Amino acid sequence: METREKILETATRLFSTHGYTSTSLSTVAKEAQVSKALIFWHFENKEKLFRSAVQRTLEPYIINVLDELEGLSELDQIKLLIDRYYRFVSENLYSVKFFLSLILREEQHPDDLVGHMNELQRMYRNLLADILDSGRQKGIFRSTIAPGLEAGLIMSALYGILVQGFMNTGRETDERPEVLLKHLKASLIDTLRP
Repeated sequence: METREKILETATRLFSTHGYTSTSLSTVAKEAQVSKALIFWHFENKEKLFRSAVQRTLEPYIINVLDELEGLSELDQIKLLIDRYYRFVSENLYSVKFFLSLILREEQHPDDLVGHMNELQRMYRNLLADILDSGRQKGIFRSTIAPGLEAGLIMSALYGILVQGFMNTGRETDERPEVLLKHLKASLIDTLRP
């Protein structure tokens, strides 16, 4: 593994575990088995190392699902977005844990991580709300649904499944994330249809 990548991987793990404030460059150097001078050579300072770790961790969040939604019914679009959310979290578990741990610590960061993550969630929620509104206008969904509230409820259910997975619950068959997602989609269909 290249030295820069080794430093970055170690720093990402340490920032995730201990937070920005509690992670020293000395600790990163020791864990990565490199000199502190080598960290300065590649990243100049702690803030730039952190920004590089954040950038590396953000790469998987650049997702374009709009092409996949093209031509699907509103109901199938909602189901696809739920599946994509779960697949994304499953494939990027380390990244998701990294951001959640930093956000939950509520410490000061060189970048506005909370704002960036809120923006990504807002965009996802708004996409769900737009699809729900379109389905409502076409008569696919009940005319009385509130698209913003329904989108928020879907997001809350997905967050709950995510947290349950982090807590290693769900050992029972009916509590596994895959089973809960299938049930969420089935329940959603029942409640949205006229």
